[in-house]
Amino acid sequence: MSVPEVGQSTARRLYRAATAGGADSFTLAEDVALRLAHACDTLVAELEAARLGGHRIAETDGTAGFPDLPTGHALAAGFRGKAVQYLETLTALQETALCFKAAYLAAGGKLAEADLANRAALAVVAARSGSDHDRHEQDGHG
Repeated sequence: MSVPEVGQSTARRLYRAATAGGADSFTLAEDVALRLAHACDTLVAELEAARLGGHRIAETDGTAGFPDLPTGHALAAGFRGKAVQYLETLTALQETALCFKAAYLAAGGKLAEADLANRAALAVVAARSGSDHDRHEQDGHG
């Protein structure tokens, strides 16, 4: 699975600024950082709910409402491909939200929590890459 760039690099730069210290560092009041982190958690949960619908499309076998003809099979495969791209984008957005959460927490002085958010961002991508790769292997596509 290829996770597209949808702001992860910006979030990582913000995290580096929050942890760098000095005159150019990024800081937030702790309460503001916690509210922003909570908003990121809400976004991650909503993106996960959206992923569930995308899985139904990506995993549908056969022509899924298209005629059992070569054109129907091609259309079904095309829609499955778009569903996979959709899932990849949702994963990237989840990673971005968790990276921003880490930056906000670091800026608010919550370094241990920021580290956990960074680890969660990596875990989201690793889990999605592994499960999608395993699914393609089982389907004979990998």
